[in-house]
Amino acid sequence: MTRIRRIAVLLSFATAAFFGGMLPADAQFSNSASVPTMAITSINVLAPASISTAGTKCTSTFDATTGITTTTLNARISWSASTTPRGVSGYVVTAVFADGTKYPVAQVGATTTSLGGDYDAYYASQNIRVTVTTLTSYGWTKESAPSGVIKC
Repeated sequence: MTRIRRIAVLLSFATAAFFGGMLPADAQFSNSASVPTMAITSINVLAPASISTAGTKCTSTFDATTGITTTTLNARISWSASTTPRGVSGYVVTAVFADGTKYPVAQVGATTTSLGGDYDAYYASQNIRVTVTTLTSYGWTKESAPSGVIKC
């Protein structure tokens, strides 16, 4: 008789486990908690304004010894600082060629708003424009509209 009881108990456990696994769980929770309110704000990174190439000129020098005249493009660019409220870490000045190719010329600090350099006068005939990109400490950037064409 013990054997029959053991088999009956074993079958009832197996049946309960089999059919019990098929039944959906039925649990209900009625706990609630309030979440603190938070304000989320974003910052718009603004490009520098008033890009100017005023002061750009070409100068020629004649070397009497060799009889060669050398012309140099004295490029000057200035801009108004970005009015982004926080995090401006600097600017990248980029030359934009007529075919759309971009070449970074310099990276300057946040307080710098002008840059100059002397280049071969050949570049004055290439319809080059300049953009200035705002850099921020959190990695966001904003590029300005291109300047006018750099000419002598």
